[in-house]
Amino acid sequence: MERLLGVLGHPERQLPVVLVAGTNGKSTTARVLARLLEGSGLRVGLYTSPHLHLPHERIVIGDTTITDAELASVLGPAVEHEREGSKPASWFELMTAAAVRWFADQGVDVAVVETGLGGSGDATAALGARVVAVTSVGIDHVEYFGATRWDNAVAEAGAIPVGAAVVLGEPDAAMHPPFAAVGPSSLLITGHDFGVVADSPVAAGRSVSLFTPAATYDEVFLSLLAPWQTASACVALAAAETWLGAAVDDRVVRDVFAATHAPGRFELVHTPGPLVVDGAHNAAAAAALSCGLRERFARSASTVVVGMTGERDPKTFLSALGVRPATRVICTSPRTTRAVPIGALAAAVRAVGVRTVEIEADVGAAVRHAAHHLDGAVGVVTGSLYVAGEALPVARSLAS
Repeated sequence: MERLLGVLGHPERQLPVVLVAGTNGKSTTARVLARLLEGSGLRVGLYTSPHLHLPHERIVIGDTTITDAELASVLGPAVEHEREGSKPASWFELMTAAAVRWFADQGVDVAVVETGLGGSGDATAALGARVVAVTSVGIDHVEYFGATRWDNAVAEAGAIPVGAAVVLGEPDAAMHPPFAAVGPSSLLITGHDFGVVADSPVAAGRSVSLFTPAATYDEVFLSLLAPWQTASACVALAAAETWLGAAVDDRVVRDVFAATHAPGRFELVHTPGPLVVDGAHNAAAAAALSCGLRERFARSASTVVVGMTGERDPKTFLSALGVRPATRVICTSPRTTRAVPIGALAAAVRAVGVRTVEIEADVGAAVRHAAHHLDGAVGVVTGSLYVAGEALPVARSLAS
């Protein structure tokens, strides 16, 4: 990554960065954080991953997405250089370098950057972030980080530059030592330095009260539905204050929280019945999704469309989601070479005791099939953000 940045003239040296790391909740945290900084008068670049529909979605300034011409312009020198190299950069490294170069060219005041896999080997670790927000510590990418939460905590801490200010959203104190060990200039910990005082579901969102080192924010409407999204917004608020060195104006917080949208993250679409599209892709996220469904609908999903990627264990994921023998599960496959084979996924569903297991390889067709069976009951599409990205246009068309 350092070689690639050098080819592009080391744009990271011109660009102040806030890094958003952690196992789950990164994109929502990054989106809220960018809007809070914009509302505080800064010009902000936002880099998130993965995209739901087009790669350009990853690279935005305010409401402006990088264009085809701009992306080609910043990528051109890097692609040409990589063609001549013996060890070409990864696609994620190229996109990250392109984002940083474009943000620097556009003169943003700060870039909010979401990590990829995370860890010291992540492309974003080379950007020299001054503030790092860590959303949570769970088990994911076991083929790279290991099979325990401690392994993942050590890996996530590895992406933090020495001397950066750290905002830690993981509540489990047993996971904190790796983050303290990197030598942060400051360390804010959820539940101690910032946190959630009150959080309850309301129509179309949540009513939340939060505290930070600089202020309290009472009875703020957050236009996100799931309980874990309150924690994401709170981490974003603490990180914004850390960057600004002051409290975020109360009106800015209320305006940003009320306008926040997180596509593909507990996104509710009203088809013939309520259909929740959520990119949960590991056991911790599946358990959180299950809790969100029970809170919002007082029941679990009757129909689940699931497709997964990578080395994740479908049985662990499905058990955490809380599928029951009577749940209808439709197995599907996102359009990626990393998709879990659909036959193996169906076998895992049967192994956890589900009686009605169906296979529909095309995600859109699976969504249509699920919506047909809802009849007022709750349905879920989950397992991967790639699945969520393919499902959303179809689900939204059924609602129109």
